[in-house]
Amino acid sequence: MKKITVFLLSIMMMLSLVNCGKGNTVTMPNNSKGSVSGGDTQPSNPDAKRLVLTTSALDPAVAPDYNPWGDALLKFKEEVEKNSNGRYKIDIFWYFTYGSDAEMFQMIQDGETDFHFGAGMSNVDGRFAWQRIPFLLKDIDTVREKMANPKAEGFKINSELYADNGIKLLAQNTGLQRNILSSKKMIKVPSDLSGETFRTYEDAIVNTFYGGLGNIAVMPSGELYTSLQNGLVTATEQQVPSYIIEKYYEIAPYYSYVGAQWTMYSLMMNMDKFNSYSEEDQQIFIDAAWNASEAEYQSYVKMLGESEAFFDKNGVTYYQPTDEELKQWQDYAASLGDSWKGLIGAELYDRVTALFDY
Repeated sequence: MKKITVFLLSIMMMLSLVNCGKGNTVTMPNNSKGSVSGGDTQPSNPDAKRLVLTTSALDPAVAPDYNPWGDALLKFKEEVEKNSNGRYKIDIFWYFTYGSDAEMFQMIQDGETDFHFGAGMSNVDGRFAWQRIPFLLKDIDTVREKMANPKAEGFKINSELYADNGIKLLAQNTGLQRNILSSKKMIKVPSDLSGETFRTYEDAIVNTFYGGLGNIAVMPSGELYTSLQNGLVTATEQQVPSYIIEKYYEIAPYYSYVGAQWTMYSLMMNMDKFNSYSEEDQQIFIDAAWNASEAEYQSYVKMLGESEAFFDKNGVTYYQPTDEELKQWQDYAASLGDSWKGLIGAELYDRVTALFDY
């Protein structure tokens, strides 16, 4: 059996996030809680209803570049405030200032907050993990076609899952593809992870996939920089924006475009709370969420076009695995099909694998 190290680490509620390491400190503005870059987008209305949006995304005020999630949420805020004629003001609570991912998801389920930008928690409903089946989502064009539009079958599937958990999924974002970074060497094929310690998070599919290749360490993202720096972990997967914004390239300068999985955050509301609004307001929220999804996509595509120039400037060695090397990853993932079916259920597995020709 592969060794699994589980770190029980508390999530700190604070207005600054600090990862130890050279230049890897981001200080949140003193007024960052309940505020966003640029302030209100409509003239002040003392009677406006203030709505709380929680997220783990970083505030563009402190991470203005390579931040598709931040761009998406600013677009959502702008659209809601504009199209409600200032009747609503969105207060965005950035980067865990309202709680951990699990806590924020529970709050939206319970109707304690108005909006959440995140993903369904597989420890709440194992079916939420289906999007993390390795290589199920082949590329961003496939995601756009089959998930990230109002008529897509993938959006319908997710809408049903969220509704089963008392949540209205307002829109589906394309998400950001995850690749493998390493502090010691380039990871090209699955066997390269033998002898490495790979950081994962609380997700059964992720841990099954990487746990079969080497040692894994389950820990919150806030501990990743320090753990890479001190050698506690030697590799992990991250999307390009996080790799740059969190400055992991300083201590993990190898980046391999394996692209096994995606991080897909979307805007959601408590279902009962959503239904308490007029049809006009419901449509304002839905339209704003789809516009935010488009803003994320445009920002992400632009960022990908600029990222390798950043890598070159900052000494990152990056690599696109060959078709033969990628096939080793894909064959390994396919060999675990019975595990994926057991984790998300046979009915859902058959439905999503048929949709994506898996």
